[in-house]
Amino acid sequence: MLLIKHFMYLNDGMIYLFKLVAILLLSSTFSVKLLLDSARDVGHDLKNNNLNKARQAVSYLVSRKTSELNKEHIISAVIETLTENIPDSYVSTIFYYSIVGIIAFLLGFNDFTVVILAILAALIHRVVDTMDSMLGYKTDELYNIGFVPAHFDDILNYIPARISGFLIVISAAFLALNWRGAYYIMQRDARNCDSPNSGYTMATVAGALNIQLEKEGVYTLGDNLHPLKVECIDKAID
Repeated sequence: MLLIKHFMYLNDGMIYLFKLVAILLLSSTFSVKLLLDSARDVGHDLKNNNLNKARQAVSYLVSRKTSELNKEHIISAVIETLTENIPDSYVSTIFYYSIVGIIAFLLGFNDFTVVILAILAALIHRVVDTMDSMLGYKTDELYNIGFVPAHFDDILNYIPARISGFLIVISAAFLALNWRGAYYIMQRDARNCDSPNSGYTMATVAGALNIQLEKEGVYTLGDNLHPLKVECIDKAID
């Protein structure tokens, strides 16, 4: 992008090339479709009563052992990972793109530099989040090397995770779900998780759907007002 900016004087078409590169780079920093499709695949396996295939599919999405999960725990795991990744996969990236872009604009940078700095911020977040996903596990092999990206990721997602929680409350209202319950459960259960951020989206969705999400021995989110059915995955995707 800097190279294109440098040669902008040569041809008016360079500005369109700059915009195209900017769009491609920004779009590479978030992935919504893959996340939703992965959840749909597990739901499809459950609808076909293929429990073993569903266990295998969900094992690619979560770090817990899935070989002995029952149907309800598979549904819970899918909804948990789907909602936990709302900030990571989209909101945080757009948040930092927007914030850095606004700050750069207010500081008087020209339009091209503003876009470059904003996309750089989005890319930095994606790098940190990817490092956390690959290395941020408490195993003997990865504990030391994963410590920094895991905590840096927590810091970067701190504000976007809370924004995401409120966005889910608003979404629940538009979808005629229990938005009051979503807000209440977010306030009550968001801190039940070890992560300082993931509970703000998982608990809010549990409240909106009137369900209880559980990772055995680790956390419980929401009230068990409705049973966990495959249809809950579809509602979570909505």
